[in-house]
Parts: sequence; structure tokens; C-alpha cells
Amino acid sequence: MTRHFSTSLSLALFIVNVSAILEGETMRFKWLDSKALILKSRKELVTSLVAAAVVTAAGFAIGSASLASAQDLSRRPSVAEAAFLKENDAAMTKMMDDMAVKPTSDVDHDFVAMMAPHHQGAIDMSEAELRFGHNEQLIRIAQDIVVEELQEIAAMRAASGEKLTPTEATLAASFAGTAAGPGFSSPVPADNVPPSLKTERPFLAENAAAMTKMMNDMTIKPTGNIDRDFVAMMVPHHQGAIDMAHAELRYGREAQLRRIAQEIIVDQIQQISLMRLAVGEPLPPSVSSPTDPLPQPLDGRGSAATSTAQGGGF
Repeated sequence: MTRHFSTSLSLALFIVNVSAILEGETMRFKWLDSKALILKSRKELVTSLVAAAVVTAAGFAIGSASLASAQDLSRRPSVAEAAFLKENDAAMTKMMDDMAVKPTSDVDHDFVAMMAPHHQGAIDMSEAELRFGHNEQLIRIAQDIVVEELQEIAAMRAASGEKLTPTEATLAASFAGTAAGPGFSSPVPADNVPPSLKTERPFLAENAAAMTKMMNDMTIKPTGNIDRDFVAMMVPHHQGAIDMAHAELRYGREAQLRRIAQEIIVDQIQQISLMRLAVGEPLPPSVSSPTDPLPQPLDGRGSAATSTAQGGGF
């Protein structure tokens, strides 16, 4: 458009110059004609520039609105992902409510009272993955989580002397059959300090800290990929179970429950590694491949399983 105005102006000035040379008298009329042409060209230019500016601004506004709308849609979870996240939120709300137990001054009893609903939370999350997930490896892992957590819940209740249903008794027996062999021992601490709320306080504080960290780490931004969301939430959930099991090993006395706590640590470390590999995430340098032989504990407080969990912590 600018080029058109410049060409018109040059043409008008050329006419003025030629007229002045050939016909002095007619120069005035030619100049008036040229002036009119110049003014007309300027007017056309201004009009064109204004129109172009309006079109450009409108296009920019529409483009910006479209981009903002596209970005907003990209941030908005799909119907399936929204349903998946809603089920996970409900599972975590129920889990935290059920874990809000009144301390009994018995570390072992309270460990079961809190770990059982925590395991149930993992089961509920896994069932949501089974309903909405697509990654075949993660679906198999979710199935394993459901089975193993049910077995461990039954085994913990049996160890704490609770009456089991026939189904729970079968699950507890199956856990005993799949647990590590005789070498996987868990000596009880040597001290004979009678249980009290004062002595239980460090155990409760560690559990509270573990749950606070877990819930913070589970607060994720949806990725648009249900399988990745599942891993992003289940990894810190598993780490919470590992931290709770460590607290039981430090403060618990019941040999069978301490053995179960060690099993929980080993199982959940392996599952964390498998979940990360299933979505292409690298493993931390301190975590061995889940296909490596299981670490055997050295003693009740300084087991190899414990050190592995601490190395693979988050």
C-alpha cells in the first residue's frame, strides 16, 4: 500500500514538472489536478492503513483468543481423566479419614490401624487405573498391587490378633506362603520399656510427617495421560507406605508385624521401579533394577531392605 502511494506521488510531480516546461500557463491547472491526485492518494493510503490496522488487530485478537482457548482446553482434563482423578481424590479422602485413629500407646496396634487403610487407598487407586488406564504394563502392576495389598492387610490383622473372615484368612495364608523365607527374620528390640503414649510419640510424629509429605507430593497437575497421572500419584503413595514401615521397624515390637513391614519396603520399592520403567522414567542411580535379587536384611534395625529404601526415597 505504501508503495502505491509513492508511485502516485511521483507521477503527479512528474506531470507538474513537464507542464511547467512545456506550457507555463497550464502549469497552474496541472498542479491543481496533481494536488487533487496527491490528496486523493493520501486519503486512500490513510483509509487503507486504517483498514489494514483494524484487520490486523482483529486477526491478532482472534488468534490470541483461539490460542488462549486451545491452551485452556489443553490444560483441561478429558472426561475419562477427570473421572479417574475424582476417584483418586475420593480414595485419598477416605484413606486419610480412616487413618485418623486415636493412639492406643501400642505402636504395633496403631501401625496396623493406619497401614490397613493406607493399603486400601492403594487398592482403590489401582482399581481406578484398571478402569481408566491403557498402559498394559501398568495394568499388570495395578493388578499385583491389589493382590499384594489385600494379602498384607490380612496378614497384619492376623498378626495383631484380629478375627479374620474366611477370605482374609486365605489371603493371610497366601501372604505367608509368598513371603521371604526363614532367613528374613525381624528381631524384636531388646529394651523392655512398657508401652505408653510418651514412648509412642516419635512413632506417631514420623507417621504424621510421612503422610504430610505424601499428600503434598501427590498433589499433581494433570498431564492429559491417565497412566502418567497414576504413576505420579502412586509413587509418593508407595513411598508413604515405605516411611510408615520404617517407623514400625524402629519402634514396633511384634516380630510378625516387623517382618511384614520389611516385606512392604521391598515390595513397594520394586513396584516404584516397575511403574517408572513402564512410563519411560529413569530410575534414580541408587535404585537397582527390579529384576535384581531381593536384598536380604542384616538385622532388625539395619537391614539391607531398609538401606535400599532409604537410598531410593523421594
